[in-house]
Amino acid sequence: MEDKFETTTYPVDAEHGSLRLVIVVIFVGLLIVTYVLINALIPNDGLNIIGVLVSFVVTAVLTQQVEKQLRQRWPSGRHIVVKPNKVTVGKGEQVQESIDTEKQVNVLLWRFEIKRRSRVPKGWLMVACALEQDDVYLPVYTFMAPQEYEKIEADRHFTLLTSKKDKDSQGIGKTDLRLAGEQRRLHAAENVRWMSGAEMNNEDFLQYLRQLQEQFPQWMPIVI
Repeated sequence: MEDKFETTTYPVDAEHGSLRLVIVVIFVGLLIVTYVLINALIPNDGLNIIGVLVSFVVTAVLTQQVEKQLRQRWPSGRHIVVKPNKVTVGKGEQVQESIDTEKQVNVLLWRFEIKRRSRVPKGWLMVACALEQDDVYLPVYTFMAPQEYEKIEADRHFTLLTSKKDKDSQGIGKTDLRLAGEQRRLHAAENVRWMSGAEMNNEDFLQYLRQLQEQFPQWMPIVI
């Protein structure tokens, strides 16, 4: 009997490490070039403050456009593949991790707020889902604006990841062993996500969760 589910491939890591490195190099290069040009047009003794400000703005706009084009033309090559009998993460033809969906799969769901501004705005949420089987983790995550996260109404499913400082101040582990055990499992999954997790855009992440819910109801809870 033919399986009713088809294989689905999700591209991941649109802002991969090589892309970010190239963007930094391009930004620094453009900043120097634009400053030199503006300083030649508007000469000034010593540091040209106007030249610095104008060149920074111009460089930021140009870099943003270059980054947009590079994202479209330079994919990471990594992908998540959902098949009728497995979920894999890989690059090209190489499979990096694989989860057998016909066996028991543990699903870990967590979130935390971005405290410092980086490439992700401060106050946004990191939202993750990891499939775990025999100590193999397959973590997938996205970054969401608070208003977008509120739309999916998933607070009761995506557990807030607690830092060691927060755990100590709240007494977690001393009074609630179940909660402490859950946090340990989530921290283990977060460590793997930090090292090798697969980042999706919001739309693909939500579609990925819906597909897991529909295709593997025996172990995937309904979360959205």
